[in-house]
Amino acid sequence: MKLGEKLLEYRKKKGLSQEQLAEKIDVTRQTISNWELGETSPNPEQLKKLSSELNVSIDELLDNDIQNVLVEKVSSTEKLSKTILQILRFFVLMLVLGVVFVLFYIVFNVLIPKDYGREIEESIYCKLYGEEHGITINYYETTGDIKDTGSDGYFYDILDLVKYDDAHQVFNVINDYVKMNGGSCIRFSDRYLDDYVDMEIVEGTLTKTGATIKILEDEDLDLTYGDSFFIEKFDKEENTFKKLEVFCKNCTFNMPAYMVDPNNPLELKQEWGLLYGELSKGTYRLVKEVFFDSDRPVDESNKFYVTVEFEIE
Repeated sequence: MKLGEKLLEYRKKKGLSQEQLAEKIDVTRQTISNWELGETSPNPEQLKKLSSELNVSIDELLDNDIQNVLVEKVSSTEKLSKTILQILRFFVLMLVLGVVFVLFYIVFNVLIPKDYGREIEESIYCKLYGEEHGITINYYETTGDIKDTGSDGYFYDILDLVKYDDAHQVFNVINDYVKMNGGSCIRFSDRYLDDYVDMEIVEGTLTKTGATIKILEDEDLDLTYGDSFFIEKFDKEENTFKKLEVFCKNCTFNMPAYMVDPNNPLELKQEWGLLYGELSKGTYRLVKEVFFDSDRPVDESNKFYVTVEFEIE
């Protein structure tokens, strides 16, 4: 039964006319008529007054008509509230995750020192269009971050190398460019050319004060070898070679330059008696100074090394 029919039924049971009921709940007779005809419906406050005057519960008045409508409205409101709550939870979760990410970034990139790895010095030396150009870069092993560079400026000018932060990128860009244009490059670490130059001690010449060395280049690298050398001794406790102190600090030597023909090894007699005296028992490394461009003054920027190890019994 609909609300209008219920109102009509309970009004008649109470013996009230439309005018009398309208007066009791402060509405017009026409309003009561509209309700009973189902053209309009009372609001919650009017329902309370009708319930009181007709001595019937609101639930009984509403029955399954407006009650269902109200239930549906409440249900829709609850669903909307749940949806809004879910959206708010999502944004709160995103905000929390963002804060956590920022905190992790700060902790691992600011508060905790970044592991850059050991510092490495690596060089690339290239021959291109009859000219020689090289770059030496100090960088960190783990990240490749460049700490310092030394260069004649040639490749930096033509390849705009300043835009690269990673040393390996710089070396690869140079090597690719040179090879594409018919040149060649060698790349070596810590100024040692042992991967490109073979230096050995001639059998039977090693003494505690000197030796004859043989130098062989795998290819024509235009390297220049002088008489300058130094000796390092292996330190077992620190697992590394350490440079020996010179015994004679005021000794000087002539430094003639020598070139090596790949088909004809170079032999040089090295005497270190005046510099170091007699070497004691141990593992040593003879280090020979090398430089690329003989037209330039020899300085630390174009000086490199080849080595050979030997034992003194």
